[in-house]
Amino acid sequence: MRAFVAIPVPDDIKQFARMLRNELGRARPDVKWVEYQNYHITLKFLGEVEDKQLPELKRNLRLAGDSSPPLNLSAGGIGFFPNRMRPRVIWLGINGELDKADFLGDRVDAYLSSMDFEPERKRSFHLTLGRVRSETGWKEMLKVLDKIPQKDKMRSFRIQHFELMKSTLSPAGPVYTVLETFTLNG
Repeated sequence: MRAFVAIPVPDDIKQFARMLRNELGRARPDVKWVEYQNYHITLKFLGEVEDKQLPELKRNLRLAGDSSPPLNLSAGGIGFFPNRMRPRVIWLGINGELDKADFLGDRVDAYLSSMDFEPERKRSFHLTLGRVRSETGWKEMLKVLDKIPQKDKMRSFRIQHFELMKSTLSPAGPVYTVLETFTLNG
């Protein structure tokens, strides 16, 4: 199964992301938008994981949670990977206690290293809004973006747990399923 480790975001952040997405969508850009229920912050992509690995994986993630403190984050500001002129991904920025988020990521990497998962080289915390398929409607969308007054307003939220997620690909897009939730107890 395809799996990843995610920081969930609360409904008010998902609603903010959907509002921004809807505003940008008025320009009818050629973008595959992320579905509301799939909004999350990726902490670590694991790739293919065998069922027999799940008990050890869950045990190690629980240890990472036990050694990591809860954290406060905020979401706001729209950005692009790799950049605004040649975008592939449209994202909502994540700020706040990023040192604690990095610490959690480091703990996840440390505990999963015994299972031969490679550590992350660079973390860039964000919430993906959509993936750009072509330049169709792009200039119009940038004009709409520049007129959205709330795009840079930061919205705060508290994180007290993270999740092991399964990703199942379907013709309608990915379906994410929570396999286990881990509390931040550090």
